[in-house]
Amino acid sequence: MPKADTDWMRRRADDIDAVAQQVKKQLGVADDAEAELKDGAAGWSFLDGLGQVEERWEDLNKLLRDELEQAAENIRFNAGSYDGNENFLTELWHDITN
Repeated sequence: MPKADTDWMRRRADDIDAVAQQVKKQLGVADDAEAELKDGAAGWSFLDGLGQVEERWEDLNKLLRDELEQAAENIRFNAGSYDGNENFLTELWHDITN
């Protein structure tokens, strides 16, 4: 049976964390865009709906970050479980053979 590369798994979890941080940074970019739009389109009726659009974007952004963070946590848990099982089996084999 092939051995799982738990170091690789943990690095992928770190990559997922980095993506979640990049997603969070998009909130600032969206705020800047909203401010520019409000300044550039003063008096337009569609501006009344920007608050609702912003709220939906923030909710979506949070949902995406939560899912990414859960995925990273699951990968780390699985890597730790694999390491723990492997250590248990190694110790058991050592105890049986000695």
